[in-house]
Amino acid sequence: MAGGLFSIDRKFFERLGTYDSGFDIWGGENLELSFKTWMCGGTLEIIPCSHVGHIFRKRSPYKWRSGVNVLKKNSVRLAEVWLDDYAKYYYQRIGQDKGDFGDVSSRKELRRNLGCQNFKWYLDNVYPELFIPGDSVAHGEIRNLGYGGRTCLDSPAGKRNLKKPVGLYPCHRQGGNQYWMLSKG
Repeated sequence: MAGGLFSIDRKFFERLGTYDSGFDIWGGENLELSFKTWMCGGTLEIIPCSHVGHIFRKRSPYKWRSGVNVLKKNSVRLAEVWLDDYAKYYYQRIGQDKGDFGDVSSRKELRRNLGCQNFKWYLDNVYPELFIPGDSVAHGEIRNLGYGGRTCLDSPAGKRNLKKPVGLYPCHRQGGNQYWMLSKG
């Protein structure tokens, strides 16, 4: 669900705590709103033939703080509040570097006060088909030491690249397509 393109009862939205005021600009609000809606007693419905408009501006009206990865900061806040023990899988993917994500104690308190379900409940009841990696024998980058350890195994991203082979690309230490897991036999 897009975090700014939805219809919701105002009282329910306010009861859920509206948007996380600790989020910067945009990014992650869609997941936060989805998780807390489902986990705190609501449902998300896609209504056929409904229309929502979205206007893009030529320039962003927001001041982007230099040196801050806004999407990562917001995603870590989201993980800290809503993912419970499953947050570890997200942190593995971003190299355990949480950065400065601010104080989330008021968001955790909101979740407790609302009596929300845990993330395992969400996975079991809302998104049971989601693959959860589980424990692994090894995980991280796979470096080619023959090139001085500066190249890593990388998988192409996107639906158009599903059948493309993996290859070597400069290591970027950001996880993502260069993060691999060796599962238990």
